[in-house]
Amino acid sequence: MRRLLPPWLRSLAGRFSRQIALALLLGLAAYGCAALLMFAAGFLISKTADPATTLFMVMTPVACVQLFGLGRPLARYFERLVSHDWVMKVTSLLQLRLFRAARRLQAAGRGGSPLGTYLAVLTDDIGHLQDLFLRVVFPAAMALLLYAGACLLCGWFSAALLLLMLLCGAACVFLLPYLALAITRDPIAKEHRQRADGYAQLTDDVLGIADYQLAGRAAEVCSRHRAAAERLDALGARIRHRVRLVQLASVLAMGAICAAMLAWCGSAWGGGPEADFIAAFTLGFFPLAEVLMLLPASVSEAVGHKQAIASLDAFFGETAGAPPARPQAAEPAPDGQPPRAAAPPGIAVEVRDLRFAYPGAKAAALQGISLSIEAGAKVAVLGRSGSGKSTLLSAIGGTIAPDSGSVALGPAEPAADGSGNSPQPAPAMLDQRPYLFDRTLRQNLALGCAHAADDAMMGALEAVGLGAKAASLAQGLDTPIGETGTGFSGGEAHRVALARVLLARCPLVLLDEPFNALDPETEEALIDTLLRCFADDTLIVATHHLARIDLFDRVILIEDGRVALDGTPAQLRRDSAHFRRLLAFDGAEDAVAGDADYSSSSKVSV
Repeated sequence: MRRLLPPWLRSLAGRFSRQIALALLLGLAAYGCAALLMFAAGFLISKTADPATTLFMVMTPVACVQLFGLGRPLARYFERLVSHDWVMKVTSLLQLRLFRAARRLQAAGRGGSPLGTYLAVLTDDIGHLQDLFLRVVFPAAMALLLYAGACLLCGWFSAALLLLMLLCGAACVFLLPYLALAITRDPIAKEHRQRADGYAQLTDDVLGIADYQLAGRAAEVCSRHRAAAERLDALGARIRHRVRLVQLASVLAMGAICAAMLAWCGSAWGGGPEADFIAAFTLGFFPLAEVLMLLPASVSEAVGHKQAIASLDAFFGETAGAPPARPQAAEPAPDGQPPRAAAPPGIAVEVRDLRFAYPGAKAAALQGISLSIEAGAKVAVLGRSGSGKSTLLSAIGGTIAPDSGSVALGPAEPAADGSGNSPQPAPAMLDQRPYLFDRTLRQNLALGCAHAADDAMMGALEAVGLGAKAASLAQGLDTPIGETGTGFSGGEAHRVALARVLLARCPLVLLDEPFNALDPETEEALIDTLLRCFADDTLIVATHHLARIDLFDRVILIEDGRVALDGTPAQLRRDSAHFRRLLAFDGAEDAVAGDADYSSSSKVSV
């Protein structure tokens, strides 16, 4: 037991030593009442079978049956109440310690495990502690104490009966549990590893589900996790089958002990005045058999609990690791993409009376927006933070379903069978909080194009200004990024996601604030890269910067969920005083004219 429980857990359990002792005493009282109940019932059955027995002769056995029949459920109830109470207190303290350790180590800036590992500890490993004490420690302690008591009782009656109990009972207490442990150790350890890996993988995929949805690979992710769950179920069924085989052997051993005890009692007491004790002694053995038959399953479960204790020891022992900061999850995709009609020929996006309101918001984010965007157009969607421009891109990209109105996407290309134009695939989209998966750089880039060659990946990284960074990595494209891109700065993580978009080569590209965390020189270079790489595609960029706005074909200004301005940069500069004030306020007029450098200090939100 000391090997199973690490020092921090023993010290924690030691704080409740009185409660543990009380639970064990109540458990012994419950099983004692059960054994005495069966003993009294067996004696009463035998006594009433004698025609010479009178009512006054069986009054004491009847009273014992009533007393022990009432005492057994009461003792069992209070035993469960006490044992579950202290176990819940221990698990609550561990959950509190987990959160405190996570906060403390995060503040210290120490590296750590992926978020899914902490989710596994919180939901699975700490839950194992409840089963460890309630289904392993307590049953094993009860079995050993009752087995020792049964041996003492048998030795008081007969040395032969003691030898029988020692031999047959040892098979149930030691041999069969060891057999169960031997045949289930490896499968249970494998199941625990797969479950822990599954938590990490599932958490990573859930946090990045919007990127999978936009890449058209959400079904693939669901299928992979469904297959992993089926493998876990099959492994669990195999473990349960092996445990049941050992339990069957335990039942047979208990039956053999019961038959041998009945034979001994018959030969020792048969025909004498003690004959009434044959049934009493034999039936009184059954509560012990009930406990001993649970041992194989309890011992086999201890393997999984040991794995969980090892995981917890990494957080509460000297090897504690620091958790990373929990990332903000990308906006989840709805259960199904809203149905979309085809846009008219030559139109990439057709939006009609689009309305959307976030739950609990005082005002709608989109209030009846209608617009058409031609195929191949380069459109800048301007607006203050909260004006609705990001919501508009999310509606076009399909990550939110509008409350009313419609979004139609134009055809991508002629169908292979010549039947007309095929529907446009899901747009490539980069939102404000791009998510990087806890995998290698190559696997993150492959989300945009699953079969992209290394040269194409390096070219995309070079195009977004990460060529030197990628070349400096010791493992190149096979370098692990870390959950949420902890191996990259905020701007670098944003550019990795942008490289993913470049590799996707979709005819419709949506970029939501792609210039955040970029210096002015990198921003201007990135604008040139975007316009060059997506020269033949439809590009819609939501931004509140006006740098090099003349390079776009069209500018749409969103204010309070409505289209305030819409036109070419030259047209708006000529006809809209409001647009000219925005240019002057942002400092972009000088940048366009070349009279002054566009510096970071001149970047002012629209």
